[in-house]
Amino acid sequence: MLSFPIIHYIVTYGYLAILVGSFFEGETILVIGGLAVQQGFLELPLVFLCSLVGTMLSDNTFFFLGRFHGKKLVAKYKFFQKINVMSGKFSGRSGPFLAFAMRFMYGFRHLVPFSLGMSAIKTRTFFIFNFLGGLTWVLTIGLAGYFFGDLLEIILGRLRHYEFRIIVVAIVVVVLGHILYKFVRHRLKDISKIS
Repeated sequence: MLSFPIIHYIVTYGYLAILVGSFFEGETILVIGGLAVQQGFLELPLVFLCSLVGTMLSDNTFFFLGRFHGKKLVAKYKFFQKINVMSGKFSGRSGPFLAFAMRFMYGFRHLVPFSLGMSAIKTRTFFIFNFLGGLTWVLTIGLAGYFFGDLLEIILGRLRHYEFRIIVVAIVVVVLGHILYKFVRHRLKDISKIS
């Protein structure tokens, strides 16, 4: 088995690592959990159960944060004002679909339940569709980690030799992206002043 820190963490702490990891970053933890099952370190049904519980706790935490504290956060922080605009669009037919599909939309996993909490979607409707989506997600991603574990191990093993280079390239890309963003934003402000 590979010696990446996250894999070591999951093998060492087992199901607790799956539960806690699924609360914060589900996809990676679940795929590696499936790999740990394939390698004989964990049992598949318990990995699924811990992942489902972790992701449900996360989604419901953000849902209730939006439901009970969303208006205060919107009034206090500019970032949440953008989320408030999204929540108005979620109250219709799209609400149940988003509760089901949100974990398949990478990068929106915590924003969508918060927005849905601020919307008019009923709590019961959110719970039902969130549970069904969570179950589908756990089965899909967990089985992918289990069945494609060998391939994942080969790919990660080869990448290990390039870790430092990958990190340097990632840092350079982030820094250049930030500089480009600032430059474009500055230019757009200049153009808007001229108009």
